Order: sequence, then structure tokens, then C-alpha cells
Amino acid sequence: MDYPLTQFSAEVTAAIAATGKVDPALIELTTPRANIPADLAFPAFKAAKALGVAPPQLAAELAAAIMPGGLIGAVEAAGPFLNFSMHPARSAAAVITAIHTLGPQYGHHGEGNGQRIVVDYSAPNIARRMHVGHIRSTIIGQAIVNIYRALGYQVIGDNHLGDWGTQFGTVISSIQRYGKPDAGGETAMEQLEAIYARYNNEMKAQAAAREQANAEGAAEPTFDPDLEAEARRWSLALEQGDPEARAIWQWCVDLTLTAAQRNYNRLGIRFDHAYGESFYEALLPGVITETLESGAAFRDADGSVVAELEKLPKFIIQRNDGGTVYMTRDIATVKFRLSEFDPTQIIYVVDGRQELHFRQLFAIMRAMNYAETVALVHIPFGIVTTPDGQPLSTRKGNMVYLESLLDEAVARARAVVERKSPELPEDEKTAVAEAVGVGAVVYNDLYQDPKRNITMDWERMLATDGNSATYLQYSHARCRSILRKAGEDGGVGQRMADPALLTHPAEQKLLKHLARLPDAVREAGERYAPFVIADWCYSSAREFGVFFEQCPVLKADTPDLRAARLALVEVTAQALANGLALLGITAPERM
Repeated sequence: MDYPLTQFSAEVTAAIAATGKVDPALIELTTPRANIPADLAFPAFKAAKALGVAPPQLAAELAAAIMPGGLIGAVEAAGPFLNFSMHPARSAAAVITAIHTLGPQYGHHGEGNGQRIVVDYSAPNIARRMHVGHIRSTIIGQAIVNIYRALGYQVIGDNHLGDWGTQFGTVISSIQRYGKPDAGGETAMEQLEAIYARYNNEMKAQAAAREQANAEGAAEPTFDPDLEAEARRWSLALEQGDPEARAIWQWCVDLTLTAAQRNYNRLGIRFDHAYGESFYEALLPGVITETLESGAAFRDADGSVVAELEKLPKFIIQRNDGGTVYMTRDIATVKFRLSEFDPTQIIYVVDGRQELHFRQLFAIMRAMNYAETVALVHIPFGIVTTPDGQPLSTRKGNMVYLESLLDEAVARARAVVERKSPELPEDEKTAVAEAVGVGAVVYNDLYQDPKRNITMDWERMLATDGNSATYLQYSHARCRSILRKAGEDGGVGQRMADPALLTHPAEQKLLKHLARLPDAVREAGERYAPFVIADWCYSSAREFGVFFEQCPVLKADTPDLRAARLALVEVTAQALANGLALLGITAPERM
């Protein structure tokens, strides 16, 4: 079915064309400014210029020629603009019918027509706990997946695990040097990080000693073992299939994925694949050969394979000891995705500090004549900071790990639930606290532009008013509460609602805002911007709040008006739940 605003726009375009005064190719509609009491506008400038008349004259002639009808309620010329307003009763019926009919699918589209899109997101490093640095990729990526599925695309979510390369050689070396952790779960992960950091510090100390010797003109010191050489040796051994290296690697992979899955479950994250960098191992020799044969890369003087493309800094494809790097594996990943999935887009949701890497990756794929008709897109995001603007980092000792973050958010949410709804059963309090706490973390990321840094501010995140997930969830719960109370006194289902009665300005404004969800979904997809959906949700909650204050529902003046307003409350709840679901946020029935 056509959504009401789509239908309205089509009717306006047809009405202008039917006058015979304007070439249909010159009909471009815009949204009027907020202070203009209209829903669509036709700027007459281009058409007037083609006709050789003044824009205000053409607008006036069109206004006189067009008769309201369908969803068009009023037509009015305002200088060079022709303004159209929706018919209150007929548009109210169209919006309520659309939401009732489509239910959870309201806001969805079919324009993707099953085309495939690959979204690369989350991508934690093996042998590391997930922290706030991972949460942004995970949350933004899942929202992008949800939005594109709502647009009718077949979306393939891929968790590209960091389980290969030099850094993993350091992991193996540290285990060999200090011993394998004997704990499990997050505790084992913490121990792994500690010995990794210890190894790194000792490796840096060796490097500093070399630099000092060179600066003083002294003989370069020798180390037994040379920690950097050991890490590189284990990295290469892993790539070459050494059984001991592979066994340690597999143990780390299993440990990390088990711990990460608990976090994914709480966040509602679902991947189609979790192909680590190691998955592409067999493709790497062919990739290196192909980069050379295509002329996209060349053998450098030191024996490494490098590329220098599109005035970008030179970058390595293969180390001079034969080892591969991130770029090698990323080229193999793109090749695999192109052949396996035949996508129209490959979207990477990765930290903005990797922007140069992706510019280089996309450049070499083009130089190798791949992805010529496929959009390669990097969605960068900023860092997470403390309320006073300090970056969170392990070195500074203020890093927040994901499991702890979610636990803290849920504990704080539980305190809010206890204060606001002490009468709820214990199991429901637990479920609501989980939904509210996790929702607060998710929304704190998604309500703003991904490029911006975000702040860990608990008071703002869990506020029951203002732009927070808790406020949106509370608005949905309030809708459901009204409907439950109506049901308890026999108010729901006893009388057919007449949307024509919804003429109050607050009712009309809420209805028109609910009608915008399908356009918000489309815009969010076009801009790779979940914050467009978040903004729609927040505006919906605010408009519902105004309606709730100005238009009594359960105590409406007449039974018919009561029924109409209950219908509006019901579709508001449905639309809000749909918007929150696109963001990966649960809409509780009670709070």
C-alpha cells in the first residue's frame, strides 16, 4: 500500500499537472518552513521562468485551478509558493488505517527488492574484552542492518573478527613467555590482556634500549629472547600452520567468542556470519600475486609488496618476511564478498581513525578493477569520552568494558524502576530494568551523528524526560497503560473509532508526525544515519506528550471521541515500537 504522505505527494503532483499549466518535469515539491501552515509546497520559480510569467502570478493561477479532493484539503498561493494542506479527516483515517494494517511492518519499504548489502561491523579483536570502543561499531552497525532490511534489502551482517596478524603473534608469544591463563570467561580475558600488556611493555623497553644505543653510537644490544622477533616469528608460524600456534589461536578464539556472545545477546545483536581474518588465509597468496600482476602494487627495494595510489601514502600489502597485514586480508575479504554475495554495497562501520586505511583499500580495489558497480562505503564514528571530555583508554586506567557498562546501566535502571513502579512483579522489574538499561546505552550512541564523539553521562542517559531512550520507552509504556485502563472499563473494542473526530491541533500534529516514519526510514538509509530514526522517535514522544496533556482520552467528552483518541494512542504505541525496534531498543509494556 502507498503510505499517506506518498499518496498525498502523488495527488499534489497530479493536481498541478492536470491544470496543463506546468510541465510535469518541472514539478518539484518541498516541505514548507515550520512557521508555514501547510504540509507540502510547490515553488513556482522554475515553471514560471519556463512560461515567462512571474512566479506569484503562476502560483495564484494554479491555486484558482486546483480543487481540493482526496487527501488534499486546502490549496493556497503565498507569493511564489503554492501551499497544500492535508484534509484533516481523510488524512487521519489514512494514517490510522496504514498503521493498523501494517502493524510492525509500518515504515518498511520494498525498494531494496532483495538486493544484497554486506555490513561489516563490531569486529572485536580476539583475546581482548569488548569495551566501549567496540560498542559504537556494534550498535551503529546493527541499526544500519535493521534500517536496510526495513527498506527491503537482503542484508548480510558480518562480524569481521581480528584473529590474525602481528598482534596475534604477540598474544601467542606472551602466553609462551608467561603461561596460559587458568581461569575462564571475562577473568581469563582480563589475564590475557595483562600478559599481552606486560609483553608489549618489555618489547618497548628493548626497542628503547636499541634507540639509545644508536643515539650514543654504541653497539646495538642483543636480547635473549628478542621479544619483537619472537612475536613476528609466531605471527608467521600461525600463518604457516604451525600446530602449536594454531592450538593457542583456537583456544583464544573460542574463549573470546563465548564472552562476546553474552554481550551480543543482551544488545540484541545478530550476525549472519562471523568470518575472522583467518577465514581468508587461503586467498592471501593469490591476492598478493594479483596486486602485482594488475599493476596496483609493486615490489619495493626491501622486498615488501607495496602500493601507492591516488596520491595516498604508500601502504604495505606484504611484509618483506612474507607475512601479511590488515590490507592483504581486507583485499581478500572484498574479493570474497563480491563473489559470494554479489552485493550492491559493502558498508564498513569502523572507527573514524581508520579513514585513511579504507581510502587506500577502496583505491586498490578500483586499481584491480573490482567493485566497479558496487558502492564501498565507510561509516566512521568518533570516540567515547568521560563527561569532562577525556578519552576512555586502557593506558589511562579509565576504560569501561562492555559487560561492566551494561551491568552498571541495568543496575541504575533497576533503581529507577523501583522508584517509579514498585508494584511490578520481581521478574517484570528485572526484564524492564534490562530493557531500560541496555536501551539507554544504545540510544546514547544512536541519537547523534556517528561522526561525533559521545559522552558517558549516566544522568542524561537514564533521564525520564528529554532526549533519552528511557523517555521514549516511558512514552510507549504510557500508551499501553492507557489502552489497558480502557480495556479494564470496557473501552477498547466496544465502539468503532471515527478518525474524522480527531480535529484538535495536537491530534493533527501527532498524526502528521506518525505519517513521517516511512520517510524517516528512507532518509536514514540514504544518509547511513540512524539518528534520523532517533530524532523521529523523540519528536513522536514529544507530540504524544502534548496530545496527552491537551486531549483527555479516557475522560473524553463523548464515547465516540474517546474511541477515536484510543485509536490514536494505539497507533502511536505501534509506530513508536517500530521506530525503537529499528534502533535495536525494546519497548516495554509497563515501566
